[in-house]
Amino acid sequence: MLDTTMTNVAINTIMKNLNSSVNQVQWVTTSYILALGIFVPIAGWAVDHFSGKKIYITALLVFLLGSIVSGVSTDINFLIVGRIIQGAGAGVIMSIITTLVVRAAGPMGLGSIMAIVGLPAILAPILGPTIGGFIVKALNWHWIFYVNIPVALGSIILLYFMMPEFKPTVSKKSFDWISLLLLGGAFTTLILGVTKLSTSGKFTNSDVFVPILIGLALLVGYGVYAWMFPKKALVSLKLFRFPSFTASTILLLMSGLTVNGAMFILPLYLQNIRGLSVVMSGVYLISQGLGLLIARSQIGKLTDKIGARWVVLAAIAIAVIGTLPFAFFNTKTATWLILLTLFVRGIAQGGMTIPIMSDAYSGVPSELVSEATTASRMLQNIGGAFGTALLATWIQTQLNGQMITPAHLNSAYQGAFMVTVVVTVLAVIPAWFLSHHLDK
Repeated sequence: MLDTTMTNVAINTIMKNLNSSVNQVQWVTTSYILALGIFVPIAGWAVDHFSGKKIYITALLVFLLGSIVSGVSTDINFLIVGRIIQGAGAGVIMSIITTLVVRAAGPMGLGSIMAIVGLPAILAPILGPTIGGFIVKALNWHWIFYVNIPVALGSIILLYFMMPEFKPTVSKKSFDWISLLLLGGAFTTLILGVTKLSTSGKFTNSDVFVPILIGLALLVGYGVYAWMFPKKALVSLKLFRFPSFTASTILLLMSGLTVNGAMFILPLYLQNIRGLSVVMSGVYLISQGLGLLIARSQIGKLTDKIGARWVVLAAIAIAVIGTLPFAFFNTKTATWLILLTLFVRGIAQGGMTIPIMSDAYSGVPSELVSEATTASRMLQNIGGAFGTALLATWIQTQLNGQMITPAHLNSAYQGAFMVTVVVTVLAVIPAWFLSHHLDK
């Protein structure tokens, strides 16, 4: 997760250093996301049929290899190959870690556990720009990938000696290639369409709406296939019988705007409107990380005590309080007010991530845990890409045909924050269907 956000910071430097175009360099990010998404359903099936420990260590070795290839690259195409290898390893790692933790812990206390497991996913977008900025400034962009080497090697050693075997569950379901083609195809085309949206800025462009329509058609096709052949499908439609799982997946999809989208525009806002450097904008965002750290453990305990519904509803209210001011801030706004607002946003971010991640497994039988992870991860990734693209498109559309003055730029960012607030308020609807037990 940290690697992803650090790479985003270095994109501009990589483009100049390797003499590549904007269209070429965007594949450094896109190829990673696509590889990650395709390997999520494969990991979901594999963890039911092979040792979880062996799969995890193998995935880390693949990620390590991808990091080395990316680090030594002196050509944009070679770098993209390295990123594909990295994405394949990351897709397996990010998918099975939750599955294995839920299996080890059981259904009790998932809120507190997710407060720990979900911490990297929440903190990485906050710390990534700061760490990445320092690395690019002090060393060079190659070190964005080299820093993974000691971390991966240390992790492999710890996993080898300390991780349980996680023997495969009793599952006779053979790998279904049709499911992979439909799910992988849906993910790939949707992400491609959304990525093009962020660069072209128009839904009406054929390279935007054609992949998105194909992706939606493949998704519907998978639904029909899974309904007709439930014993073959990689992700069972039975999962959607659990209201908390359905609500969680919808909220994870929406988190692309409520969480990821805002995290995408905040560094840009601080750099373009406040005139901060990449490193300083990352330092500002540390206040958001502090809000998250302070609230994290209490959010987990509250989720276990009263259920996810009330925690998420309260977090939505706090998120509005921590986002709405940005729709009115300008260059003259006091620094302490921006830092305080970011701190409040950090509290909300934990409340809108930890309970939703844990509630995706509420009531789900153990044999469907890996499939629940596959479905929720894929929707979360699509939501993240869509949220970022939508806000980028909004800003670009607002500036089209206008002379880009500080006032126009500020107005475009203010509108983007307002869009985020509206979607955050709408999240109240699925949040109402999350688990709750105030009576206990």
